Amino acid sequence: MIRTLSGRHLTPHTKRLSLGKLLITFEILVVVVTPLLFLYLKGNWPLRTTVPCLLSIPILWYLSYSPFHELSHAAATYLVGGQVVYMKLIPSFWLGEFGRAWITPVGITQSWQRLIMTASPYVLDVVCLAVVILLLRRGFSKNAFLVGLVFMLLCLRPAFDFVCEPIAFLSGDRGDLYHIEKIIGSFMLWSFLLFSIGLSVLSILTILRRFIGFPETLSGKAST
Repeated sequence: MIRTLSGRHLTPHTKRLSLGKLLITFEILVVVVTPLLFLYLKGNWPLRTTVPCLLSIPILWYLSYSPFHELSHAAATYLVGGQVVYMKLIPSFWLGEFGRAWITPVGITQSWQRLIMTASPYVLDVVCLAVVILLLRRGFSKNAFLVGLVFMLLCLRPAFDFVCEPIAFLSGDRGDLYHIEKIIGSFMLWSFLLFSIGLSVLSILTILRRFIGFPETLSGKAST
């Protein structure tokens, strides 16, 4: 989220806040919790190992999701010659906030600067999805927590971006995608989003299929 110096949100939350919170909760259950459940239920790790993973990794997702997103905006702001005068990296979840984090940039005057600054988290998401397919399909580790953490950071976190943001955009939210569309147009924006959503689905399915019966499947392949 980008915020102006005056303090007015460029991406204000739409009306029906409680309904929006329910929708976000449902998105989290579908995109983050369900794939993690499938990963651990279909694997061969012992229950004493998988239960702590299922309890801790969604919490780590929540604590890392906004910082990854906002720091991407901040890094791109400096990359194109701007400055960040304020950052809020973690929503005030203790106050019931689900997603209020933002940066306040200055010195961004050109459309190409705004595009790079605004689109940077989503470009990073695509890179993460491509990397995680190559990394996890090789069975780089047998550690249940490490596998789940990498799966969350490099796959489920980007996938949530490509589910949550388009739904919010279609619901009338004037967030990142709204400002990207103003620069590149609807066709380019939705072409990118459809490609990214497809890549998200492919990466999740590829990784879940790879880890069915894991870690025994890895040792079985090594012995053949």
